[in-house]
Amino acid sequence: MRLPLVCVFLILAVTSALAQVDRSKKPEPGPTPQVKLPKLEHAQLTNGLHVVMVEQRQMPVIQLQLVIQTGSAADPKGKPGVAYVTAQMISEGTKTRLSLQIADDFDFIGAQYGASANEDGSFVTLLTLAEHFTKALAFFSDVLLNPVFPQSEYARVQKRIVTSLLQNKDQPEFVAGNVFSKMLYGEGHPYGEPVGGTETSVKSITTDDLRTFYDAYYRPNNATLIAVGDIHPKEVVAELEKVFGAWEKRDVPATTIPPSPAAAGPVIYIVDKPKAAQSQFRIGEIGLNRASDDYYRTLVLNQLLGGSFNSRINWKLREEKGYTYGARSAFSYRKEAGPFVVSAGVKTSVTDSSVILTLDELKRIRTELVPEKELSVAKSAIIRGLPRGFETVSDIARQITALVLYNLPDDYYSHIVENVEKVTAEDVQKAAQRYIHPDTDAVVIVGDVSAVKAPLEKLGYGKIVVVDDQGKPVK
Repeated sequence: MRLPLVCVFLILAVTSALAQVDRSKKPEPGPTPQVKLPKLEHAQLTNGLHVVMVEQRQMPVIQLQLVIQTGSAADPKGKPGVAYVTAQMISEGTKTRLSLQIADDFDFIGAQYGASANEDGSFVTLLTLAEHFTKALAFFSDVLLNPVFPQSEYARVQKRIVTSLLQNKDQPEFVAGNVFSKMLYGEGHPYGEPVGGTETSVKSITTDDLRTFYDAYYRPNNATLIAVGDIHPKEVVAELEKVFGAWEKRDVPATTIPPSPAAAGPVIYIVDKPKAAQSQFRIGEIGLNRASDDYYRTLVLNQLLGGSFNSRINWKLREEKGYTYGARSAFSYRKEAGPFVVSAGVKTSVTDSSVILTLDELKRIRTELVPEKELSVAKSAIIRGLPRGFETVSDIARQITALVLYNLPDDYYSHIVENVEKVTAEDVQKAAQRYIHPDTDAVVIVGDVSAVKAPLEKLGYGKIVVVDDQGKPVK
């Protein structure tokens, strides 16, 4: 079959253009994108529920996100997972509707409902077409205000969660993350426990535990409702007052997070995965909280270390050595100091080499000033990634959630570019010296002990402890 003449010309034009591209050089970045930030409007219902609204009329959809200012850090001692399971269960039955009816009601109008929790908060979300907003809001408020936590449904949900946790024990990435948190924060610290609990703790959680958590923390004076999309703010507030006005406010127990423990390192913890072809490693320490003045400095610092494909650790382990498909680092900014961690999956035979090369990069960024060009590229990558966070109503709601959860100002996003741009090489080095201590970092490895222990011992990096998948020492 012959191609039309116009197609032939197009193919020739594209081929000619590609031939002129110099593939030996990285393409130069274009101009810095402009981020059009949404205007936030605030209101408060008579019961104290704070409402934050953004009018985005381009699409006929509305996103609601309820932010409860309490998460797994308030789980009862010895029962990690209560906040998470409570979020999973509130849609499993109300005073007037069964679980299946609730799911059918949302599905019938094409609405998407979800609930989750992390260390710092609990979240309930709804995405609906604007034309169905009144109905969707009625279903949403019924789930939030009238959960009954039926035992029959809980048995099913509990079994599903326990099964998932048991399956995750076969995932080295999951085990490495859990053990790293446990080793970093120690027994009993809320940040050391998995948000979703363990199979033992979830089995011990009762519906009474869920009701107690819900009654204590799911209160309008402990919450903010975010509404983004095809809305008229005054009309939305009137609708919200109708359905949430009877939600009773009460005194909410304070969540006390104990001080972070001192580093116990240098220690290498190994979880045995016999005959594993790869080792999953985690290297790091306790970092800083979200309110810290060093936030932007560590944001740039992390971008340089392991925040992108071209960052130092990934480039060293993947591009230069071919040890891994990818290595990353991250600071977890929470209400109290969260962890800094470098993570990767590497070939078993190069586990020791990967650890020492990572530690070398952590040392280098403390002792050498970052070259200006490398710093400029890292800052540019952060800035150019900003528009992606505001593409949809759900994206915007997530961005506002961060403002609400960490008490950030409304104009926070308006100042990100200038705050990132003013970070200097000296700022990065000072932040590295303050928050990165490779001589005392905790190292967690999930891999074949028989293959990796002896080479790791030769590194001379502190003591080596073999632990199980819960972080408990094994003989």
